[in-house]
Amino acid sequence: MARVKPAAEPAKPTVKPTPEKAKKHGRVVFDLVGDKNPEVYPFKEAMPEGFNFKVNKGLRKRDFSADHLFFEYRALEMEAKALTFRAQAEEAKKIGSSADRNRLKRVIKLQEKMDELKEQLTAQGIDVTKLLAEMADDTAAA
Repeated sequence: MARVKPAAEPAKPTVKPTPEKAKKHGRVVFDLVGDKNPEVYPFKEAMPEGFNFKVNKGLRKRDFSADHLFFEYRALEMEAKALTFRAQAEEAKKIGSSADRNRLKRVIKLQEKMDELKEQLTAQGIDVTKLLAEMADDTAAA
């Protein structure tokens, strides 16, 4: 007589389920877009009051009452981007390549940690500058 094998149990998950990550919020739609009040929307000026290029999503041609207002808005948007690119170009000129920039960021983080540790030690009554000077003398003598 043939033996029948019992049904295998399903495998238990070895990884704990993780909660779903919250979506990162990017730029949001400007509050006044689609407003029912005809005095407010469509916009009657190139730059609506309270609009921020960094926070709000871009406006469309249909959001303005006239074409020339839309093109003025686009010009303002491009000028803001140009300023940002010029600032990035100046930074790149000073710092150099992206690898150098990453190293500089690490140095800044280390400097901030060092400053924090100095504050903690001075709060405990330890003279950090004196200790560092002694350590520098010891390494120079060796």
